[in-house]
Amino acid sequence: MSSSVLFVNLRRIKREGLESLLAARRLGHRVILLGRALPEFAQPLVHEFHQVDTYDLERSLKLAREIAGAHDIVGVPNFTEIDVQLVSAIAADLGLPGLSAQAALSARNKYAMKQALSGVAGVLPRYARVSDLAELRNAVADIGFPVVVKPTGASGSKGILELRTEADLEPAMALLQRIADPAFDPVFRQFGAEFIVEEYLTGTELSVEGFVAGGVVHQVAVTDKVTTEPFHLELSHRLPSVLPAAALAEIRTRTEQIVGALGFDNCAFHLEAKWGEHGMRFIEVAARPAGDYIASHLVPLATGIDFFANVIRVSTGEPLRLTPDREMQAGLRFVLAESAGRFDGLTGLADLVEDPGYHHVFTEVPVGADVALPPDNFGTQRVAAICARHTDRAGLDRLLDTAGTAVTATVTGGRE
Repeated sequence: MSSSVLFVNLRRIKREGLESLLAARRLGHRVILLGRALPEFAQPLVHEFHQVDTYDLERSLKLAREIAGAHDIVGVPNFTEIDVQLVSAIAADLGLPGLSAQAALSARNKYAMKQALSGVAGVLPRYARVSDLAELRNAVADIGFPVVVKPTGASGSKGILELRTEADLEPAMALLQRIADPAFDPVFRQFGAEFIVEEYLTGTELSVEGFVAGGVVHQVAVTDKVTTEPFHLELSHRLPSVLPAAALAEIRTRTEQIVGALGFDNCAFHLEAKWGEHGMRFIEVAARPAGDYIASHLVPLATGIDFFANVIRVSTGEPLRLTPDREMQAGLRFVLAESAGRFDGLTGLADLVEDPGYHHVFTEVPVGADVALPPDNFGTQRVAAICARHTDRAGLDRLLDTAGTAVTATVTGGRE
């Protein structure tokens, strides 16, 4: 009987979901998919699909046991944010490598995460957990403006709000209470209307991509990133980072301390932080590979390392393969809709892609679909992504900065 890996759902971005399935195929595994739906693009690469509401932990565990009874399941790789705890529970139940239950909780709940890091000096912002306006007022009085507030269990930059004056508090809490509802996004079935308010951090934003396997931390890349204001949608990623060597050394040391304190093991990780006058300050870390094409495309383009294949290897206990075969700069720039309405396509793209430095163009919203902007919707403003690669950062910056001005989204029928 051929070995199989058990996937739990696929990533929201279709191309990332496709690449995860292709990685399993490259390693010679059959894919059994447990999830809410089987996308059309995945059908040729999935050997069996079992439909289940994966927010229902007990039902999903029961089905996973039945699947394991019929197949040689050698790993339960995790590619998604919302399934970290379920994958941890399935792996433990089947006796396969995975996160502990406590580490999975710390990875998913931003307040539990900060609590678990209380012993790591000098990296945490001041923070507090809040659930209503009165608690928010008290927390801000203690922390001081400006602050950032967000749901403890959100993903994909949903509900990240900056608060700079007293007048911001009441409308922010009203908006957060509306966002942190399963009717707005099913992710809030897990932790609901619980929020964390944190000291606003200044500095250069970055992320660290890596793995923990057998208790050993492997850091693959540091990514420089840019986010939008004020809702912090991720706009651009470029790697490897061009921060000074001393900064990168501290970031590597702090990253190892953080994932160790959280008890991460047998997983990929994507850690977000800022580098500034006080060194590295921690934002959050996920126990899964980075999205936004970082793990699926940018790391392989820059280093030759097959990140998604290693996500599967870490779930099966196989040795990781992390030796780079190139030293390139890779990055992407998202194309944003500037107003709500009907997305009618991209202008400026045809001339742009004549330059061979542009490696991929991904559309994230179908032509003809409606788009909305934050805070009404956090998932449709980014309509496309343009990936590029160059031998040096100056060349990469030129490619991506040009893309940011030359390619625009055409949106009609909406309002500002």
